[in-house]
Amino acid sequence: MVREDQRMPLRMHLNELRLTLIRCAVVLVALLFVGIFFDQQLIEFLNQPWERTRAALRPPEGPRDPGPLSYIGVGEAMIAALRVSFLFAVFVGSPYFLWELWRFIGVGLLPKERAAVRMGLLPAVLLFLGGLVFGFEVLLPLGLPAMVNYLDPAIAVSNVTLGNYLSFVVTMTLVMGLVFELPLVMWAVVRAGLVERGTMARSRKLVILGSAIFAAAITPSTDAWSMLLVLGPMLVLFEVGLVLCIPAERARERAARGLA
Repeated sequence: MVREDQRMPLRMHLNELRLTLIRCAVVLVALLFVGIFFDQQLIEFLNQPWERTRAALRPPEGPRDPGPLSYIGVGEAMIAALRVSFLFAVFVGSPYFLWELWRFIGVGLLPKERAAVRMGLLPAVLLFLGGLVFGFEVLLPLGLPAMVNYLDPAIAVSNVTLGNYLSFVVTMTLVMGLVFELPLVMWAVVRAGLVERGTMARSRKLVILGSAIFAAAITPSTDAWSMLLVLGPMLVLFEVGLVLCIPAERARERAARGLA
């Protein structure tokens, strides 16, 4: 580690960046080969929400079994497997990549900045993982049956391809992972003095309206309980964020008094 009072010339910074990228690339390629070796198991895991959708829509519980996933291109299955393997490599290797990123930028931060990053890193990771689990285990089982069965089978029937399904699963789970970062983002902007907690609290009605629209958009079902199941956690996250903003605002005020 470089001491704070040391200054690295630009060439050394670039050389360190090059070595960091090389190490990350080696780890990524190694994990990619691991993912390729287990690509069948990875796709079977991601296919679980679809199998639950088929069970829910299969007569007599539902109108029609949408059938297994399909692929229409010669190389679509192989490309889908490579995409899944790459996502596996990025996900599994993310702790190492974050550590390399910290080694590179940490030496350029002030002690208070480094402490803030350390304090927020673990909650950010846990919230993101919680969002992924929520999207995969709750949102997808709710949304898929409604989307697949949106039109009457007399008008059109679904023929979902493997690539389309995997893109949808990855997108929805990542979106929920980012949504679950809301409390941490609220804490950060209040701690930095960008927004007052009172302003957020007074905007509660707008937040509820926006969250309801978002929940209705991603759960296109006529069942109100499905929308509430998505809306509820979002509102809870907002309220948790307001609670976290209380110590953040106090800490900012103490820091301001100390500088006065």
